[in-house]
Formats: sequence, structure tokens, C-alpha cells
Amino acid sequence: MSSTSMYVPTFEINQNQMENLIHFIYEKEQILKEYGAIKITLNQNCKLALKKRKKIPSSCEINKQIVKMTENNLIYSVKTVDQINEHDIKQNYLIKNENDFWSSLSSLKSNNEQRQLNISFSPNNSFFLQKTSRQYFDIHRLPRESILKIAGKDVLNKFVPCIKRAHGSSSIFPLTSADQHLFSIDYHHEGGNHHWYVIPNSQRDFFKKILDKQNLSIGCLDHGQILVDPLLLDKNQIRYHKIIQHSNEFVVLSSGTLAQSFTEDSSWSEFINFALPSWIQDSHAYNSRSLCQCQISDQSYLSKLIDLNLYPSVLVQKYINSSENSINSGTSILLRDETDVDIFTMPTANNSSTNSINGISFLK
Repeated sequence: MSSTSMYVPTFEINQNQMENLIHFIYEKEQILKEYGAIKITLNQNCKLALKKRKKIPSSCEINKQIVKMTENNLIYSVKTVDQINEHDIKQNYLIKNENDFWSSLSSLKSNNEQRQLNISFSPNNSFFLQKTSRQYFDIHRLPRESILKIAGKDVLNKFVPCIKRAHGSSSIFPLTSADQHLFSIDYHHEGGNHHWYVIPNSQRDFFKKILDKQNLSIGCLDHGQILVDPLLLDKNQIRYHKIIQHSNEFVVLSSGTLAQSFTEDSSWSEFINFALPSWIQDSHAYNSRSLCQCQISDQSYLSKLIDLNLYPSVLVQKYINSSENSINSGTSILLRDETDVDIFTMPTANNSSTNSINGISFLK
């Protein structure tokens, strides 16, 4: 059976585009929606505001493991355990490619053998310095340059980076979607390659129907409850896309995208959420987590849903007009509300291409 996957587009950016990354992503949004994700590589002139001495943050290790749901099934359930099996963590699952990884999982016996996720998270920690100079990229800056800025500081202060750690080869990040279906960006600091599988939002309903036909108690798709073998997606003609993320590369996930990944070796990465206007326009913001039955204790999720009354349509439209005008003119536009209070500034790159297909690569 032919595969229904291909690798997401890869864009290489320069220093000027790095300084205005939200605008670059906004320009590529249609491609981002189609594939569910894009990969961004940096040329040699890009400057990152990274800490010279990385202090290892305390992290919350995930006491979870995956279990094969049925012998002939291609779906793995994520179960919480009382304590982590130290022997299983130290066990070395040597993998060289995705075939090795999925073969090792398929050999698990239904309900009798488990595999630790072997991951941990450190919310509100970052290996990036908070810089004021735009010459050095700082991941903290992205939510404040996105449409989230309209809501003000009380909302923005909730958007902080989260460090992810893979503790060894074959560490597993199960299927998730960004909190409240926001956009998300992930930077790979160092360590083994990350193998991603992303399902665009356009495939979400079809994917859910296929899972419902399995007559399994799966529950929520958004909060790390399952891991899905891509053979199931191929078998049911569900379109999905792959990414191999190396160190010093970004992966950007579109609003509503479902994503899962595994690592070739131990690694450090971090992510932060942000929003583009389509998050509101395409009704992603209205997908309330209050409808989810998951008992979420992970601090990386927002404690409260964002109040959409903080995003009046007039300010959303001003943001859109500002972004489009700035991209076309290469200038910064300052928007003001009726009381002449500064709302936001959107500086842009002067030499960013407006042709959304320029710079695309489909290499791994």
C-alpha cells in the first residue's frame, strides 16, 4: 500500500528574517496550514540569544508508559504508573531509523509489555536569554509579537517557554495538539534527531472517525493519550507528514495540528505557543478544553482558557492590515486604539520574499 505521507517543506532563513520570525511564519501560513507544520533552518549569519552556561533545570519526569492496546492493533495507549521502572529507563533501545523504532514497538505483547516514555518537562524555563536587541533571537518574544499581544500583559505573562528533555534513545512524545489549538514553535538545542509525524487539522475529523471504528476507549486526541503507528494512517488514507529535526532547527506547528515524535538519542529542546489571526478566524480559539475529559495536571498547559472577549474584531483586523502592509512595504506600523494608546508594533524584514513557494525544500 502506498504511503500517504511526505516530508514537510523546509525553509532556510537569514538574519533579517530571524529578527522578524512571526512575519516570516505569517507569510508562509497557507503552506503551514496545508502540511500542518514547516521546518526552519538557519543560515550561518543568524544570531541566537543562548545562555553560555546552560544550567540544567529541575524537570518533572513523566511517569507514563505506552501499552499495545490489542495484538493486531496499531494504536498504543499511554498509561500513568505509580513509579518509573528504573530498569526499563536504563535499557538501551538502539535505533537508527523509523523502521527500527516501530519494529521495536510492534514486538510488544498486548497489555503484557510496556515501554516508558522516558521524557520530562520543565515549564517556565528556557535556554534563551531575554534580550531587548532584535539582532539576537529570543523565543520569549514570539507571543508578544503575535496576535496574543492584543489581550495585554496579564494574558501574555502566561505564555512562557517549556524545556523538553528526552532521556535516551527511543524516547517518546505521544500524540498532542498545542493548548487551546494554538500555534507552536519548537527549537532543538542539542542531542539526537527528533522524528515527527504531524496530522494537519484538515484531517482531524477523518482521523477521529477511523479511531472510533476501532471500538477502543481512546478518549482525547490532544493531550498525549495515544501513540499511533503510521501504518494505520497509510491503511486508512489519512494524510500526514514527516519531519526529521536536527539540532539548531525549528519546527513550527499550525493551529489544531496533531503531532507525535520519538528521538534517536537523548536531547534537549524547548517550545512556546503563539497565535496568528487564523486562530480566531478559523474558530480554533473556540475549541474549549473544558469539553475535554482529560485530567490535566501538566503545568505546560494554560491554567485557564483565554477570554476571547479580549480580541475584538476591530483590533484583529488592524493586526491583519498592519501585518500585510508591513510585509508589502518593509516598514514598521504602529497601531493605536481610540484612546491613542499603543496596541502593538510589527516590524518586518525588508528582504523577505512575498512568494510563498520561494525557499521550499523537501529534503529530510
